Amino acid sequence: MCQDRSVPFGDTDDHAFHKRVLAVHRLGARAWLEDLPRFVERWRGYWALGPLRPYSLSYHWVAAADRDDGTSCVLKLAPPGTPELVFEARWLRRAGGCGAAALLDADTDNGALLLERVEPGWPLAMIVPERDDEACEVIATVAAAVRRPAAAGLPTLTERVTDLTRHRGAHPGDRDPLPLGMVTEAEHLGGELLRTAPPNMLLHGDLHHDNILWSGNRGWLAIDPHGLVGDPAYEFAPLLYNPLPLGPTAAVLARRRCRRLAVATGIPEERIRGWGFVQAVLSAVWSLDEDLIPDRHVLAVAERLRD
Repeated sequence: MCQDRSVPFGDTDDHAFHKRVLAVHRLGARAWLEDLPRFVERWRGYWALGPLRPYSLSYHWVAAADRDDGTSCVLKLAPPGTPELVFEARWLRRAGGCGAAALLDADTDNGALLLERVEPGWPLAMIVPERDDEACEVIATVAAAVRRPAAAGLPTLTERVTDLTRHRGAHPGDRDPLPLGMVTEAEHLGGELLRTAPPNMLLHGDLHHDNILWSGNRGWLAIDPHGLVGDPAYEFAPLLYNPLPLGPTAAVLARRRCRRLAVATGIPEERIRGWGFVQAVLSAVWSLDEDLIPDRHVLAVAERLRD
């Protein structure tokens, strides 16, 4: 994790963080949020951690720390039983620290991970868009380093595509807040890409510029995996609308990125571009869990990749 993103300890009452956690985990997370300071102290003591230096919070409570034996680490907490933390731990064990931060310890039943801290932890996003071609090559290299044969116990890409079907059923016709026909088109294309896919592989599932950090000892390393199995061409889809601060520039870069990734990986450009379109629509669908208006920049990338 990048230490430059740390904030003062005690940010367990952050309103925006609470809102995001409740949007994802629903009311079952309310008790965890209310008792979060106690959970933090419990795990700090359990793993013999020194002072905690929390990062900017998204959907998990995450902080940098050092163990009593001097090991640099990251504490990551979520409501007990959170599936995402279970899948992350399984993926990290499977990756075994090759091309990714290592898993030091875990208690996923109780919502806690202890992770290797990547130092100095500069995110790949720092070189974008000025060195965007180089960033694409880095991501291609990291994706190859973490790719493994598919493992049991992880969600499939097929399940992700099914989210489009559910959305369409819940928003028939002109009740869909997304552009007319876009979800149907993404659903059909996703089905075709699944039908023609090579054997499933282990995928990070959210591989983009903010989830790849620089290690002075080990080079570029992936963090925060979703843990997924599916078509290797899908691995590059999230990066096409990232880093999010790029805004409309991401749509301008989208097709060039597909070409660069195809050259770097040998994966057909049309599969990278197809999955990019499907994932951009999926991202817009997921964003509706937190906002009534989908991200227009993600939709702009989808339109740019649409064929």
